[in-house]
Amino acid sequence: MKRTVVAFCLLLISINLFAQKDEREKGFKQDQMYIGSGINVGFSQGWILGLNPEIGYSLNNFLDVGIATNINYITQNFGGGTSYKFFAYGAGPYVRGWIVNQFFITGQFEYNRISEKYSDQYGSVKDVYTSPSVLVGAGYGTRQIGRAQFFTSIMIDVLRKPNSPYVDRQTNTLLPVFRTGFMFYLKPQKR
Repeated sequence: MKRTVVAFCLLLISINLFAQKDEREKGFKQDQMYIGSGINVGFSQGWILGLNPEIGYSLNNFLDVGIATNINYITQNFGGGTSYKFFAYGAGPYVRGWIVNQFFITGQFEYNRISEKYSDQYGSVKDVYTSPSVLVGAGYGTRQIGRAQFFTSIMIDVLRKPNSPYVDRQTNTLLPVFRTGFMFYLKPQKR
């Protein structure tokens, strides 16, 4: 008799669990759109300043997609009138998959336009070119749809094109891309 009662209770619980519907509505939801940006700053014989604005959409609790842009300016002074200036900007789609709580993997395609100028006592040389990049990596961040978020990631350019802003042109080695940033949902959840 006890087994029958226990089995009946388990059956009722399991039916109740299967009867639960996903409370999230299907289709586009404006409250799942977000905007954000990252910033890069560095100092060494000059300075580095970069911004990475993005707009995205949380498809579900595990997957974000969007468009990211990048703007980077680098200036270096080597002494004796020798200097180097680098300006790059680009944009492309990205995907971010939150695999375990605060950890994510990410992939981003970029198409960059790059302008650089090298000057010394003999004159200056300017060059303008374009280069595609495919950045892949992983990161850590706070994640709850509808709330402000913070993240940090490290990525590398798997295309390794010689003109990529993420490849050292002298040694042809990959330069890791460290990003830290924030995101705000356009319609935040009320507490």
